[in-house]
Amino acid sequence: MVKYIQKLLRILKIEMVVVWLIVVAAVVLGEMDVIPNGLVAPKSPEEVKLNIAAVVLTILGIPLAIRLFTLNTTRGLRRMNNDEALRSYHIWSVVRIGILCIAAVFSVAIYYLATSVSGAFCALVALSATIYCWPSESKISSYLEDVNKE
Repeated sequence: MVKYIQKLLRILKIEMVVVWLIVVAAVVLGEMDVIPNGLVAPKSPEEVKLNIAAVVLTILGIPLAIRLFTLNTTRGLRRMNNDEALRSYHIWSVVRIGILCIAAVFSVAIYYLATSVSGAFCALVALSATIYCWPSESKISSYLEDVNKE
């Protein structure tokens, strides 16, 4: 079982690094002007709408990602064996990181399109939330203990 936990832990860490690389790639694309810089006029209604969209996505996305993970990894533990529990843990970890990745990349794009700091701030907040989600052996082990308790 320890071998499976180590394998899952390695996969989750790789997926986390891939998410960070995706966000860095979005920043590089913005710096290379692939994402058009300043396409939206400053202080225009479009800029306000884009900034509101980035803030709302970040504010709703972070708690949603964490709550979805918590709900779906604690519900129904009684009917799962360890293999099913690890698979469920992996799936919901990917969903959680995916939501945070979407929020971060969208915010980076808004930062370059509108050249407003709120997009960069939202991207940093979403990326800092991924640090909270960093997988560890203790988190997976305590999850499996809960599975075995039920």
